[in-house]
Amino acid sequence: MPGRILIVDDLATNRIFLQARLSAAAYDIAQATNGAEALQAAAQRPPDLVILSSTLPDFGAAELCDRLRSAPGTGTVPIVVAGSGQDPRIRMSMLKAGADAVLGPRPGIDLFKARIRNLLHRQAAERELVRDDAPAFGFAEAPAPALAPPGQVALIAPDAAQGVLWKQSLAPLIRDRITLMGPGSALAEVNPSAPPDAFVIAGGSDAGLQLITDLRSRSETLRSAILLVADGADADRAVMALDLGISDLVDTGFEAAEMALRLRREMARKTRNDRTRAALKDGLRLAAIDPLTGLYNRRYAVRAMDLIIDGPDEPFAVMVLDLDRFKQVNDRYGHAAGDAVLTAVAQRMQTCLRREDVLARIGGEEFLAVIRNCDVAQAKRAAERLRRVVCDRQVVLPGDAGNVTVTLSVGLVMGGRADPAATLISRADRALYAAKADGRNQVAMARHAA
Repeated sequence: MPGRILIVDDLATNRIFLQARLSAAAYDIAQATNGAEALQAAAQRPPDLVILSSTLPDFGAAELCDRLRSAPGTGTVPIVVAGSGQDPRIRMSMLKAGADAVLGPRPGIDLFKARIRNLLHRQAAERELVRDDAPAFGFAEAPAPALAPPGQVALIAPDAAQGVLWKQSLAPLIRDRITLMGPGSALAEVNPSAPPDAFVIAGGSDAGLQLITDLRSRSETLRSAILLVADGADADRAVMALDLGISDLVDTGFEAAEMALRLRREMARKTRNDRTRAALKDGLRLAAIDPLTGLYNRRYAVRAMDLIIDGPDEPFAVMVLDLDRFKQVNDRYGHAAGDAVLTAVAQRMQTCLRREDVLARIGGEEFLAVIRNCDVAQAKRAAERLRRVVCDRQVVLPGDAGNVTVTLSVGLVMGGRADPAATLISRADRALYAAKADGRNQVAMARHAA
């Protein structure tokens, strides 16, 4: 769907001018003539971006920015203020109130549309990270620390002398560590294991654009904030930089107080997004892991089997493994002892398998192992290793409850591309029952399917 843009201006000519300039991109345009109308329209249907005049009849643009930032549906919606970008004091007040960009009257159309594209792209990317149902699935963002640790800022000025002046004026205003880098050597100076959180790059040259392209194409700097400092004279390069995905365009030159404000904002945004990605990654990991043993769970194991079956045509083995008389451990020593046994058995079996093999807990005391790229003889040896590693050494129980010997029965089947995962598990399960019926603590191999 096209982005929904709310234009707020009491002058009809300005609203018509902006709508005409945006019509070619087929945006969904809504209009309001004052702040009260804007707040009502945003509450009824939150926009993806707001463009508002710096002068409104009912209250100031800074106050409207602040109210939009405080409202639940528009707290992170990009806000563009038009008409006062040339006045440093007004621009700072708008930025402090939450505006993402502050433009002069009747901005250049190409640069204006590039800013809109850039902000809408950023908004869409951030919304992908924060789903409304994420907390229900355990993917909620971790609580923010009371005070985030200092970050790293790389300054890439036009020359060394200018870089020193930038650093001297900026250092007292931010907590972050500042590093000067040369325009031609910045990529080589980036530490891949600890890249800068933000880059401030002087615009006005093809080298600067190439550096932005390189930073956005490398995994270690893909999510670093990039602020381009321009003087407003080279609109074509600024348009290209916005479309390359810079975080902010500072087209009024380098001013330390304003740059500090913009940096704090972009660093906070990066920290918030990094926390969200980490929470999502951790949630996805937990969704595939058995919390007691740390092994994969059944759902993950079946999916892994599907990928193996659909992959290269190579033989593999599937084993269903079950602890013998495990209920007696729970009944005699308690469930804490049973959990200790399961954890110890899982750790022991993991030492017998290769990195490419799969080991999962699929039931109370039942496990699944998939041994890749093996023949029948190799599969049988692997199964025997798993059986022996469990029974050859007693498990130490918690709370001075003593030690206990546990044994393992294994059902084994060979798999191939023609066999669905569910069929292979069912056949291995039947072989497991045969091993149990024949005395336990042994490996039984499934007969070929009829």
